[in-house]
Amino acid sequence: MTERRFKLPGEEELNKDQDRILDLPENGQFLIVGGPGTGKSVVALLRAMKFHKNNNYVFLTYNHVLNSATKQLVNLDLTTLTIKSWFCKMYHHFTGEDVPEDQPYKYDYNGVIKKFQSLEMEPRSLHLIIDEGQDMPVKFYESLMHAGYENFFVVADQNQQITEENSSRQELMDILGIDRDDVIELTQNFRNSYPTALLASHFFTDPASPAPDLPPESKSALGTPILYEYEHFDDSVRMILREADRDDRNLIGVVVANNSKRDNYVNALLSMDVTLDNPHPRISTYLSKDKQDVTLDFTRGGVVVLNDRSIKGLEFDVVFIIVDGFQIFNNDIDGMKKRFYVMCSRAIKKLVLVKGKGYDGGIIQILPEDESVLKRQKGY
Repeated sequence: MTERRFKLPGEEELNKDQDRILDLPENGQFLIVGGPGTGKSVVALLRAMKFHKNNNYVFLTYNHVLNSATKQLVNLDLTTLTIKSWFCKMYHHFTGEDVPEDQPYKYDYNGVIKKFQSLEMEPRSLHLIIDEGQDMPVKFYESLMHAGYENFFVVADQNQQITEENSSRQELMDILGIDRDDVIELTQNFRNSYPTALLASHFFTDPASPAPDLPPESKSALGTPILYEYEHFDDSVRMILREADRDDRNLIGVVVANNSKRDNYVNALLSMDVTLDNPHPRISTYLSKDKQDVTLDFTRGGVVVLNDRSIKGLEFDVVFIIVDGFQIFNNDIDGMKKRFYVMCSRAIKKLVLVKGKGYDGGIIQILPEDESVLKRQKGY
């Protein structure tokens, strides 16, 4: 399988806002906000590498897939864990107990705070570098402060909140004790082509965080995103396989709404007999409940099928969003727009939305009607 370009930008490639971040003091509380593709994770990783020699840091990501991709990106034995796994280990280390829950899979942060208060925790110099910081609640940060942690470097985007428990930009500013003028905003979009960024901007809902600037229209792209409507399920699978065959250096992300759709596409992509010019592409996936190591390879081409909750922070050369299965519940239009904002902004070169004939789920109402933003195509 052919290698793809997947590496961390050098300091000479950074813009002035990113340079400013690298020059921040070592100790203190810092909040960096910006949309997808603006380099939030890049500056967080460069900051982690700054402390790597003394190993006085931990880089925290929201999920296991992003954690694996991060390690592959830096090609370094980075001290990185998922936020929740580190939190559990940290709590057990100091208390000898498991993190209390007030309901299944939800931490009792008030109980955590009460426990740390009883232990009268000493100040700790460890640097906490937190990616996708908006996806943890304020009480999470309060708990860490009661545990003695003082050095926080948080990168966040309020418009990418896709969890039930989260923090707004204002809440992060308040808990970290940061004035509005001291928040650093990143707005230059380094990832997306102009057509992809234009479609993603259609789903932007939250003025509290800056929307990324649209890239120059001259930036290379494979055209306007397409909403493809298929008659038969196999047609959508053939389309993905033939896209992978066009350039085996491309990593293709197939984003689905649930595990049933994930299984359907993985099985069909693996088993479909279709004539290709190159060998059958590598097909891979990950399911968080399996509790297995992430084996996805982001350094080579192929096809990766993931639930939309697993793609935070990732990027793919080409993205297929399988609309079938997404549904708007309780008229939560903004919540679904945020999910589509995240999904669309994963694409570097090309973006395709795929739906079965007649499927709606309430999604059609949030899609742009302007075909200069989202083309319509039927059949294959």
